[in-house]
Order: sequence, then structure tokens, then C-alpha cells
Amino acid sequence: MPDVAEPRDIELMRRLCAGDEGAFLEFYRRHQGGIYRYAVHMTGRPEAAADVVQETFLTLIRQAGKFDEEKGAPGAFLYGIARNHVRKLHEKESRYVALDDETGGGPMGNGAASKHNGNARCTSMSGDGETVLEGLERAETVQRLRDAVLTLPEHYREPVTLCDLEGRSYEEASALLACPVGTVRSRLNRARSILLEKLRPSHIGVKAFGARFGGKA
Repeated sequence: MPDVAEPRDIELMRRLCAGDEGAFLEFYRRHQGGIYRYAVHMTGRPEAAADVVQETFLTLIRQAGKFDEEKGAPGAFLYGIARNHVRKLHEKESRYVALDDETGGGPMGNGAASKHNGNARCTSMSGDGETVLEGLERAETVQRLRDAVLTLPEHYREPVTLCDLEGRSYEEASALLACPVGTVRSRLNRARSILLEKLRPSHIGVKAFGARFGGKA
């Protein structure tokens, strides 16, 4: 979270711990969007992300008293709860992957995601003259990138999600992930290398990859 938001967040957390319902509602409005985007990128499924958001804030209500402002910011505390729920979701779903493979269903996420790319420009000519075919190709490229991100180990997927997909700084990611900035940098660089290797057989190319994930050095 940006530093300028922290004083207000700390005040809200103090009030939340005292049972102030209004403080919870404001804190929810301030952070719900960020938690949802993080969960979508980490799970690849909007419905799963919505569940993570719900469970995260329910847990916050129960565990608000555990927040210690000496140990970190409220945003980092909240993201820690969200990360735990994402892990629990992955652990739960991993128990069913083998069965899905045996029955021909495959792991959840890939099939459904490719059918719902949300890119309206795939169905008509856009204002800049993009053809339907060009729109489909670009949508397919974006989907391949998203699918590739979902294959990364969690400790690599998190910095990619926060820095490359959400545009957060290394310092913000460091605070949210509770690890040094140097660790964020090294994991991000390694994750980008893995993604580049995964995407090469798909002919996406270095240029397209760099446009999406090459914003930070």
C-alpha cells in the first residue's frame, strides 16, 4: 500500500479492533479492490477470487486484535491473511487435479479462462482499425501470458502479480510479502526468465512479452 495511506489505515485498524463497524466498512472499501485483483491473478478465476476476498475480511474481523503496528502496516497484515487463504485454496484444489486429469477434465482454470477473456475488441473493429483476427490474436497472447503466470510457483507468482500485473513498486511488494526488496527483485527476475522460456514455443515473442512484463528493471 502507498505510504500516504498508512496513517489512515492504522487509525481504522485501531477503531476496528475496538469494534467500530464503520471503521471496518471504510477499511473494506479501501482494500477490497486490491485484494480481489491479487486473488484473481493468483487463482486465475474470478469466482475463486471473490471467495478469497470474503474469507479474508471475515478473518480480519475475527483476528483484528492480532494486528501489531510495530511489526508492519495494516495493508501487509491484510495481504498476509489473503495469501493464507489463497494457499488453502490451492491446497484444497490440488487434491482434485489428479482425478480431473483421469476423467479428461484437466486442471481447473485453463479451459474456462480461455473462453472468457473479456476482450470486447475480439468481436468487432476497434477505433484504431484493429481487425477481428488481430483482436483474437492479441487476446490469445494475453491469455497465454496469464496461463503462464498461473504455472509459476507461488513465491515467483506473487512478485509478478504485485509488480508486473498490479504495477506496485519493489518497496510496496516487499512490505506486502514481508521480505527484503532484494528478494523481491531476484524472484521477479527469475520469474520473468521462467515466463520467457515458457512462452517461446508459443511464438509470442520477446517484444510482446516485454510490453507486458518489461516495465521495471
